[in-house]
Amino acid sequence: MKKIIFLVLIVLLISAGGFFWWQEGQKDVKELNKNLPEGIRVAKSFLGEYKVINKIDGYEFKVPKEWNGLEEIRYVPEGTEQGYTASSIALKGKEGGSRIIAIDRFKIENPDINLGDWAKTNFETFGLTGDFSKNNVGEFETVKTREEVHLLGMAVYFFKKDSAIYSITCGSEEFIREIIANGKW
Repeated sequence: MKKIIFLVLIVLLISAGGFFWWQEGQKDVKELNKNLPEGIRVAKSFLGEYKVINKIDGYEFKVPKEWNGLEEIRYVPEGTEQGYTASSIALKGKEGGSRIIAIDRFKIENPDINLGDWAKTNFETFGLTGDFSKNNVGEFETVKTREEVHLLGMAVYFFKKDSAIYSITCGSEEFIREIIANGKW
């Protein structure tokens, strides 16, 4: 009986220690989430993988592992500018190159709209330039470009899901493709 009680105590101590260790590892996530609106949060798995969950706009995605976490996240709620209704998330990773990324979600009335034409018109509306090409990433047909003048050569990918067009801007096409392919849109 004493051995069973001793074993139970050891298991409880190990469990409690693991819980407190996990809580300590969540401090950065608590700091990131403190200024985000309800419905948007950063989560960190037990293995240290970060994920952004956006219930307001209905998507989630994993943060590239190469960033070793997030330094900053900002959410811009839905608003209308120059005829486009959109919301936006901007992220800054902790480490590495190409660690700044923006994800814009544009509402569209017609889900049958031509993505390439829409992307070109969007760029023209905001005074941006680029050469556009079609590409598939995961299950999505995408239109991609690089904006050399105002966005300093950053890649921009557009893809469509239901009544939204997403625009993802980052210096790394690899990170953009990873987020599109592995996200829940």
